[in-house]
Amino acid sequence: MAANPGISWDAIGPFVIYQFLLPFAAGWIQVILYSIFIRAGDPKPQPGSPRFVRHKRQIMMLVYAAYFLFTIYEVDYNLQRASHAYNDLGVPVTVDDSGLASRFRKLTVRFHPDKVAANVDRDRANDYYVHLKHARDIILDPAKRFAYDRFGPDILTQCTKCLTIRDYTVHAILVGLYTYGALFVVLLGANALGYLKDGLYWRYLALFAMAMYELRTAMRPDHPPFLAGILNPFFSSMRLRPEYLPFQATNILRKATLSLAQFLGLLIPLYRDDPRKPVKTADDSEEARHKQLDRLEVIVRDSGMDASRLLELESTPYRENEKAKSELREALKKYMVQNVVHQEREVRNAIGVSMARRRAGVPHGAQGTR
Repeated sequence: MAANPGISWDAIGPFVIYQFLLPFAAGWIQVILYSIFIRAGDPKPQPGSPRFVRHKRQIMMLVYAAYFLFTIYEVDYNLQRASHAYNDLGVPVTVDDSGLASRFRKLTVRFHPDKVAANVDRDRANDYYVHLKHARDIILDPAKRFAYDRFGPDILTQCTKCLTIRDYTVHAILVGLYTYGALFVVLLGANALGYLKDGLYWRYLALFAMAMYELRTAMRPDHPPFLAGILNPFFSSMRLRPEYLPFQATNILRKATLSLAQFLGLLIPLYRDDPRKPVKTADDSEEARHKQLDRLEVIVRDSGMDASRLLELESTPYRENEKAKSELREALKKYMVQNVVHQEREVRNAIGVSMARRRAGVPHGAQGTR
């Protein structure tokens, strides 16, 4: 769980950048590329043309993918610069008490203020030695080490009243519930207003998966298996970078998950034939049924008017016999309206759907009698 309360820029930044800044940047890149690769005097693709839309789609996909990779690199780079207690002491993340004590004795010989060279600033040496002692004390304390490994160094300063593993875990879970709950509320509000519709499933899935992962990390005594059994041994053997602590992996996964969900959501409109037009859905919503009824009403009204005009012509020979004329008009009008309406495709589809619903659940032999 996040150790800092509230919604940080790391949580909402990808949404803002993907939704607004990257499309703006992609538009400028397209203009620059056209000015470079299209010779003077040659016609440039006009906005809205198939060629222009295809180029825009390709550029935006490349821009989105490049920024996604950059976000992962950025958060990992910042984590390496910040370092952590294990790196400062020069011990592995799996160090035990005896190994830590042996290492700290060596560091004391090198960095204790009373044992440094005469030309070294004593105040700076003392501050650094205090920092090393503080890092050692964190690792030696089981509750602080548990919290530090999973939630980062900030939780030790924000939860000053926490003494046990349970205290730190409860604090982190409450902060996580607040953070992810706020994100879910923001997404629900945006969806209700008609925003962020594309990739809706991926956004909710990413938030839910990340919340479950952080909950698992907070409540289990061991480190995540993929971290302890795969990533850290690989980096240690290849000497590519220091080992990850769980809170560092959580920060990277959180940024990657939110960015990937936004990335996938924005890829959906880019794969449409025309990104400016929404995908047509064949749903059976109430709004669609009302529109269909309005169209049927117009058809019936127009058919009635046509039938009335034709009846006037057909009943001309019966002008002197009003009774026969009235009966003929009613019979012809009924016949013509029914035939015209029933010939409409939407009417036939509506009748078929209605009959199918009435026959649902009826035994096969009795379907034709209901």
